[in-house]
Amino acid sequence: MILHITLPEDWAAARRTGRYTASTRGASIDDVGFLHASDDAAQVGVVGAAIYPDRPDAFVCSLDEDELAGAGLWVRREPGDPSDPHSAEFPHVYPGEAVSGHIPWSMLAPVTDPRAEARVHREDSAEAAALLDAGWSVRSRSWGARLHLDDDADLAPYRGHVAAAEARGIEVRRLTAVDLPALRALDEEAAPRFPHTDGSRHEPLPDDLEARLSTPEGLTVGAFEGGVLIGFTLTFRSPDRWEVDRTAVAAEHENRGVAKAVKAATVLATHARGGREWGTGGAEANAASLRTNTALGFRLEPAWLGLTPPMTWEEFVRAPASSSLDDKVT
Repeated sequence: MILHITLPEDWAAARRTGRYTASTRGASIDDVGFLHASDDAAQVGVVGAAIYPDRPDAFVCSLDEDELAGAGLWVRREPGDPSDPHSAEFPHVYPGEAVSGHIPWSMLAPVTDPRAEARVHREDSAEAAALLDAGWSVRSRSWGARLHLDDDADLAPYRGHVAAAEARGIEVRRLTAVDLPALRALDEEAAPRFPHTDGSRHEPLPDDLEARLSTPEGLTVGAFEGGVLIGFTLTFRSPDRWEVDRTAVAAEHENRGVAKAVKAATVLATHARGGREWGTGGAEANAASLRTNTALGFRLEPAWLGLTPPMTWEEFVRAPASSSLDDKVT
């Protein structure tokens, strides 16, 4: 792994074209024939202090030498001072004929601190575009989805999902106050299995859950087998839709259609109350949840990105274990 210091404006231009053409500050790859790079934090510090002392926003990218070689580029370690053959050697990346005058932008990865706080923005937002132009990286992705059903919508598929569960001996019904201790216990059991991302995570159930479910603004539907709660969906009414708060299924009953049944029953019950719009979401890593909601007719919206900033060259040099990338993310 080798390192390169870049400026936000050079990064933004490369992100738009897919071609990274800067060699170092004020010089292009066409000008000097190669990309200036460094082997470690010490060399990054030397280059940063010499060339970027007035640019605290200059940040560090990494490049994989094997990947470069596979794309027809090669790395030579040559004297950093061409006039002094005995000066410290720095890696220089030479483009091949196939990529003359540039390095493919996708081969450069901003170095980030895994402890950095993320900002969450929709992928189609101006805020996300501005941060990505400034070298921020996508650490996590979450999805949101919406369902719309007209007054005369065909509800047979939803009834079918409930009937399929009932045919396997599973009871699907609305939960009442007496069921809430079991619901809380199941939610606690399922919590560690909820993927945790910057934009999606398991939250504790509200303390006033019973009160909220006693009004027309809340609903929870559960699935029982042998009298034991094995799954539930909790949903609340918002001004413009019914928003699914969470769906949980006991570990030993996953992939049996339980989630689909309780969510379908929730759609049926809230449609009967006048609901025509529903919202849900989750972590991109939760493929099972995504499949369930797609099967129920939910349509994906633009993803929510958890974005983290690049490490500036000064941060990189000062970071613990700064002589390696072990504690950094690329």
